[in-house]
Amino acid sequence: MIVRPLQYIALLILTLSSVRTQAPWPGTVPLAIRSPHFNFWLPSPGQQQWSTFWNDRNRILGWMGYIRIDGIIWEWLGPQGRSGNLTKIEITPTRTILTLVTGPMEVEVTFLSPIEPTDLVRQSFPFAYVYLTAKATDSANHSVQVYSDISAEWVSGDDNSEVTWSTTPGDDLVFHQVQRASPESMQEINDQAEDATVYYAMANSSNVTWQVGSSPTIRNQFIGNLTTGGPRLSNTEEVNFRAINKDWPVFSFSADFGNISIISTPVVWALGVIRDPVIRYGSGDGSTQQRSSFFWTQYNTIGDAIGAFVKDFPNALQRAVELDQKITSDALSISQDYADLVSLSVRQTMGSIDITTSRGLNGQWNTSDVMIFMKSIGDTSRVNPTELMFAAFPAFLYLNASWAGFLLRPSLHQQAATPTSAYASPDLGSSYPSALGNNSIASAEALAIESSGNMIIMALAHAKASGDGSLISRYYTLLKSWANYLAANALNQTALLNSDFSITSDGQNNPNLAIKGIIGIRAMGEISQILGQADDALRFKDQASTMLQEWENRTIISSHITSTYGQSGSWGLIYNLFSDRLLKLDFLNQTIYNDQTAFYAVQIPTGKRVDVDHTYNNQFSSSRKVWDCIRQQCPRPSEIA
Repeated sequence: MIVRPLQYIALLILTLSSVRTQAPWPGTVPLAIRSPHFNFWLPSPGQQQWSTFWNDRNRILGWMGYIRIDGIIWEWLGPQGRSGNLTKIEITPTRTILTLVTGPMEVEVTFLSPIEPTDLVRQSFPFAYVYLTAKATDSANHSVQVYSDISAEWVSGDDNSEVTWSTTPGDDLVFHQVQRASPESMQEINDQAEDATVYYAMANSSNVTWQVGSSPTIRNQFIGNLTTGGPRLSNTEEVNFRAINKDWPVFSFSADFGNISIISTPVVWALGVIRDPVIRYGSGDGSTQQRSSFFWTQYNTIGDAIGAFVKDFPNALQRAVELDQKITSDALSISQDYADLVSLSVRQTMGSIDITTSRGLNGQWNTSDVMIFMKSIGDTSRVNPTELMFAAFPAFLYLNASWAGFLLRPSLHQQAATPTSAYASPDLGSSYPSALGNNSIASAEALAIESSGNMIIMALAHAKASGDGSLISRYYTLLKSWANYLAANALNQTALLNSDFSITSDGQNNPNLAIKGIIGIRAMGEISQILGQADDALRFKDQASTMLQEWENRTIISSHITSTYGQSGSWGLIYNLFSDRLLKLDFLNQTIYNDQTAFYAVQIPTGKRVDVDHTYNNQFSSSRKVWDCIRQQCPRPSEIA
């Protein structure tokens, strides 16, 4: 089953609920998540599984890890060898920490996907760390060596693809790189990029060795099963370039620590997936931009960028720990359950984006031209889908409100240059990484109220949180046209969809969708007031107030909001009320919130399904499943270790 980001969280929680009595860990854990094409997970931890790509299509990505203790091999990642006993998993917003017992030593392996809210260069560099520490449980010294490799499966969704590679050793750094022999720009196979170069790196030292060749040969070289075997690798690479599935070339490192009782200074590997350019963007005026990751504005070569990333590890770890503590502390002020959800979702949100820039006419990087592009990590490959941008928007506002503006810019710029309809487009295209514009009139019409409301609400939220009114000023005419559409259509709809792709049984008049549009109109009144457009401000505020009164008359029955006008037995999660709170409008009377909260309190123990009068057009309803989970009192992820 393929699900969208917020739906995946619900699925993960349900998985936790179902396996808690069987195993003390979630069904799938995030490993390295930095971009839509660098997004890797570990299914069934503790059961010797290969890491996989995010899309749940059984796409193996070979990533192997061994520790050799007194000549005995233990596996800490991958399915080939004696597995360590996984005793604990901890998931934070930036880290996944695995604790294993491997014979006489306890090993801690951490996968760190940095989130850098104050640094666009660092955040746009699609690399992650994996680091390992170990200590003897018997306080004795032991002969210890560690090993890791990746396979060429990381560079293509087709194992028949021919690949080439090279290794660059230096005094302070050594890194492998592998890519398709004939890259296909802006193409994907099963969501995996066909124009990527994958890098695996370590800081170089006298105890580090490396090797490139077939997986059986090199892994056995480390294990010591060959007559010339031993824990050290040969510092050589095969030059027989070939298909991924021919003798399965791997790119390996090992480190020999001799006789020790503890590895207190982490063994660190750096892994990254680089594409250039990363986005093909139709700017709306007929021209097309090939946009690159923002980190290129600081580095001339990939070697420089990798070297800086590896050298920065201690500081990056400190920043990650501090950010984890801040996010978790803030989320705990709401509830433990909320903190657990945030820990699971923040990394995934940041891993769905590419932060880009362009070159000016002089060929130099235009560092003021920052755009963020988001891929629908789920059942489609849509570019900047407004309903998913809206779902992720609070995370951007929290981490760095300026980034929220960078996320809005591509949609606003493209639609202002070519205004083809009275409502906002639901996306910038159906095939990431090509953002050439929405190419489905049917989907645009079906999501017209959802998309228009989302864009206006997000534009105001960005302006208020960042203090930057440049977007609402520059695109005022466009936003105003969308508000006019909402004023004419929000209360009475026909076959229009919510963000969860639900539709009422009679195909029209969805109160949850209507309130999104009404709040959007009210938000436009705020935008007009901020910009000194007094007549528009008065008109939009009056329209919103009049429509809100009619909405209340048509949808509130027996002190609760129905999910279909006039049907007292219908009800659902009216999550679009959230926009009023997000913008701090105090538009809806507090009594509505109080009555709805009291109604939900009664409904929770009854076991009734949510949105009882709705049909769901997607594969998985996040609102229904999350609600079921809450009703069933699912365990907290922090309690499963």
